[in-house]
Amino acid sequence: MINRSKSVLVCRTWVLSDQEPILAYPVLFEVAPYCTSSTEVPVWPRDFPAFERAIAEVVGDGVHCIVEAAAPPQYKRARTHALVAIALLAAGVLSVALAAMLSAALPRIAAFAVAPQAIAGTTVEAEYSVSGVGRLSYLVTAADGRRIAGGPLSQGAGSIFIPIPANAPLGPYAIRLGMQGPLGGTSDTRIVNPVQSAGQSAHISDVSVHPMIAKPGELVEVSYSATGDGGYVRLEGTDGTVWSEQPFSSSGQATLVVPPFADGRELHVALHVTKGTSVAESEAGLLVAAASKPAAAAPAAIAGDDSSGDPASLSNDAPNGTFEVASTSVRGGAPIVVRILSPRNDMRISLFDPASHEVTGISAGADAEAVTLRAPSVSLATRYTVVASFTDGFGQETVVQPITLLP
Repeated sequence: MINRSKSVLVCRTWVLSDQEPILAYPVLFEVAPYCTSSTEVPVWPRDFPAFERAIAEVVGDGVHCIVEAAAPPQYKRARTHALVAIALLAAGVLSVALAAMLSAALPRIAAFAVAPQAIAGTTVEAEYSVSGVGRLSYLVTAADGRRIAGGPLSQGAGSIFIPIPANAPLGPYAIRLGMQGPLGGTSDTRIVNPVQSAGQSAHISDVSVHPMIAKPGELVEVSYSATGDGGYVRLEGTDGTVWSEQPFSSSGQATLVVPPFADGRELHVALHVTKGTSVAESEAGLLVAAASKPAAAAPAAIAGDDSSGDPASLSNDAPNGTFEVASTSVRGGAPIVVRILSPRNDMRISLFDPASHEVTGISAGADAEAVTLRAPSVSLATRYTVVASFTDGFGQETVVQPITLLP
């Protein structure tokens, strides 16, 4: 303010709130005669119910002057809240979209299917479908670990054509489909078992011995189902000694004589079949019971079995080529170790009681080498059965092997 009068000028600051003046600052400011003064007055709009504008009033001798100041901009809280809500909503939508993009980018195998068996000399088709971002590839290995085929795949869905050699070795082929990307990786494996054509190679479907427990000098009947031009059926010891032999017959029957052993021992019946350059072999177990002694007690009977003998020394049935039981007799409550010889798709290993009721079971994956079942407690020696069920060819198949549980 510039005071060019002879009197002192007084300045007050007011605020108009709802058209009513309210003193904005309690201190009065004076300007001496013929002086110039500059003063800053703090005014807080939020301290008033309604802030319309500020007024400076100057009074003195013959002087009354009012100067108005423009009201400062007012920010509406509702608008601010709306802007914050819109920003939060936009951030949420962006987060959801980003999560969806990340989920879509994760490598994932949606489908992977292949026939569980293939005839040697043909081509098997594996169909697949994947999603996500990453490098897709496949690898085919034989039972001995040799690499048969493999390489990158450029399409997210399609078929892989895998030739099975005509001279394919026995054992499963593993087809592995894998995808590796910046957000991780995934893989899956399928098993294909090559089989020789029955009309082109030697093949053994089944071999069995009756009775499984024989006495010295007793005749045992060997029944088998096989395809071949030649071969033999032998009664051999565990050390490889040949005790009896008959030539292969298309009738599938042979009769062998148990040697006159003085003590009990384990033998096996070996079936050897040839056709052209192909060879097939299989075995069935046979237990020779020790000669009875007058002072010896009668052997204990095994529940669930019509044969007699020492339950702890019972032999396995013929090897089935799919699995084998580590021990033919197990104490109740002890683990039963089952070794997987030939992995199959969707294989389940189960233990059945003499009434054909499943006691326990477990799934065996394609990479499983062995599984363990828990034997139930029994009060007397009881014949149970280990059963492997799986999908092969165009239907469900099962393979069985007996086991004795001891009290």
